Amino acid sequence: MQAWTNQKFITVPDQATVSQISPDLSLFETFALRGGRVESPEFHEARMMSGLDHLSLDKSKLHLNFSDKIHHWEPILKNLLSSEKLTDAIVRWMVVPSNDGSLMEWVTVRPLPATPASVDLFLLKTVRDKAEWLPRPKTGPWKNSQAALDELKNLSQNFDMEGVQFDSLGNISDCTRSALAWWDGSEWFTPSPETQCLSSTSLQTFQRSLRSKKSIKPVNQSFPRHAKSLIIFRSTFEGGAVRVKNVFNSERELIWTTSPNQDEAISALAHLKEFRAQRSVSLL
Repeated sequence: MQAWTNQKFITVPDQATVSQISPDLSLFETFALRGGRVESPEFHEARMMSGLDHLSLDKSKLHLNFSDKIHHWEPILKNLLSSEKLTDAIVRWMVVPSNDGSLMEWVTVRPLPATPASVDLFLLKTVRDKAEWLPRPKTGPWKNSQAALDELKNLSQNFDMEGVQFDSLGNISDCTRSALAWWDGSEWFTPSPETQCLSSTSLQTFQRSLRSKKSIKPVNQSFPRHAKSLIIFRSTFEGGAVRVKNVFNSERELIWTTSPNQDEAISALAHLKEFRAQRSVSLL
């Protein structure tokens, strides 16, 4: 497939992973491009810039961002979309620092799957590894999450599923490709940064979109069997999140199922979808 890197287009292996493109430390963001637009790109940019700041790298050297350099995206994306015969896509933006402080940027696209109505979760044995720093950045080579994803694929080949990782203390931490939160009937909760969970852009938008002065409480705890609703957040999902239907352990035994009353979750996800749509930006 085609990839863009530092002003030129080159060929890389089909569906090349982050580690295939760069085996060394990298920062990356993935987002959905629908109808030429990206939703809430400021959260992706903020996370990328935070990582560059932590590594003391010069952000002005970037060719791409979503603020003053947003016009640079159009020719790159048009070429890649045409090459891959896509209209909508998952876009990956990688920044690989060099020893001399220079930055190599990569952009790739791949097909954007349909968003499922709900998902099933599997509790995984792959322990969440320790982050380079907290709040956890989105970095390559992404080996721990790939190991968790491989374990999930061995448990189920269904598309509408996701895997949950725990930290070394047994606290619920992260999903292989998503963040998560739950509603216990009165409050929203999410894993705390100390569990090594990723700093999720979609979860940040969810927090901003919550109404009636609700907030999300970060906690260190085991799987919340008492939860009334479970939500997983992924920036490539339409609307940014979907509800969880069932949860299974690593032996494929059912341990949790959604409660009949989903009014709070349905309302919260509707507000999230509206919030994201209002902040969508055209890249084409």
